[in-house]
Amino acid sequence: TELAADNSRKTFFQYRGNYLDRGDEVAAGFPAAFPQPAPDQPLTRLTLARWLVDAANPLTARVVANRFWEDLFGIGIVSSSEEFGSQGELPSHPELLDWLATELTENSWNTRELLRLLVTSSAYQQSSVVTPQLLEADSANRWLARGPRVRLTAEMVRDQALSVAGLLSRKMYGPPVRPPRPSMGLSAAFGSSTDWQPSAGDDRYRRAVYTTWRRSNPYPSLATFDSPNRETCTLRRNRTNTPLQALVTMNDEVYVEAAQAFARRILQSADAPAEQFQFAIRTALCRDAAADELQQLQQLYQDSLQEFADSPEAAMQLATMPLGALPEGMQSESAAAMTVVASVILNLDEMLMKR
Repeated sequence: TELAADNSRKTFFQYRGNYLDRGDEVAAGFPAAFPQPAPDQPLTRLTLARWLVDAANPLTARVVANRFWEDLFGIGIVSSSEEFGSQGELPSHPELLDWLATELTENSWNTRELLRLLVTSSAYQQSSVVTPQLLEADSANRWLARGPRVRLTAEMVRDQALSVAGLLSRKMYGPPVRPPRPSMGLSAAFGSSTDWQPSAGDDRYRRAVYTTWRRSNPYPSLATFDSPNRETCTLRRNRTNTPLQALVTMNDEVYVEAAQAFARRILQSADAPAEQFQFAIRTALCRDAAADELQQLQQLYQDSLQEFADSPEAAMQLATMPLGALPEGMQSESAAAMTVVASVILNLDEMLMKR
């Protein structure tokens, strides 16, 4: 709650930040470079909130529209989305940014409508295929010569794998959870272990946003996919492409478990192998599988099945660890072979890239 005017805190200028070396008293106000609120309005937090979304202050709407554009296209109309001031980059399409900001405010700040507007635009629906001509004309795609091709964020990579596998929990809110993570056997200050006991039940498969976070010891797989460590405020993430990311999606316990669950879904979807692999591609990639893809997946399955037939213990381990016992009537060799296929599908470029 706001304090009474006669009981509010007094703030003084501090020379070089020294609280013992004070200057004149300073009062609340708005930067002179921006439109000012009505002079009769009290300088409260409510006035600030109204000023931020006032029609006379277009900066907020531009920033919001630019953030949505950056999420979808990989780079904002203003590439320095964290800096709209004199030290930031100029917009590549200033008229477009103004129009999007106007659409946002005229639709009562309906962000869902803004998102629908962007994804149904011809710019977003272009093919992301890069031809030599397009590469020469617009190598960084700043002029939208082709559709966007952007890797998913760290949280999306994990959540999508769990969703395709049928494991993702839709539960919302509540305290943070502890999904599986590699045990490192290290101790933090005062001897406490940095490892943790994974959560049980649905909490094991909650969305990544609910993961317990330690700034001194971030969740490894999210950090590998460029999730910030939260030591500083990060408004724009950098995207990298390293071999460690492939090692995570192929070997991390979360992704192995997702491949096992996805394999069981595939085996239970149909009786005919071709229909099973078609189901797998449709579920993971939202499209039909090509004939050569079906042939390659079936060949991989048969080769793996033959290999696991000679190693029943390895088949049982790959089919059940860490997910758990197989459904009744499902053979470990088939489940293990399909787990190999499921892991390949979950590691396809189409799974990790928005395009």
